[in-house]
Amino acid sequence: MREHQELLPLLTVAGGPMRGLSFRLGPARLVIGRSSSVDVVVHDPHLSRRHAEVWLDPEGATLLDLGSTNGTWLNDRRITGVERLVDGDVIRLGRTDLRFFDPGLARTDPVGLSFGALRRDHRPTLPLPIAPDRAGAADALPAGAART
Repeated sequence: MREHQELLPLLTVAGGPMRGLSFRLGPARLVIGRSSSVDVVVHDPHLSRRHAEVWLDPEGATLLDLGSTNGTWLNDRRITGVERLVDGDVIRLGRTDLRFFDPGLARTDPVGLSFGALRRDHRPTLPLPIAPDRAGAADALPAGAART
């Protein structure tokens, strides 16, 4: 996998003070927190110094709360032990949301747009309205109207 880093799972800060920051997961355990001595420093005063740990093993990505004060939340559920991550999961640490994207199993893109059937814990987004086609509008007549 070293030669194809783009295929490694990705955590992206989707909400919070460091929105847009991304980091790749690998077999090494990464500690996330606000201390300068952790692997992934997140500048959020609501995080513990050593808040959570995430890593990749042969079965997939794994998340663990490290006894944080405010807890680690996975899809709006507070976790108490080791949890497996699946593509599209949202992890909340303090006031920071991280979105998990696994390009090998992707059902979403890195910002969370779904490619497959909706999951029970997925928060759907509304589609943007599409502007009417102005070129075809001149040819269209209201119901019951006749051309002159």
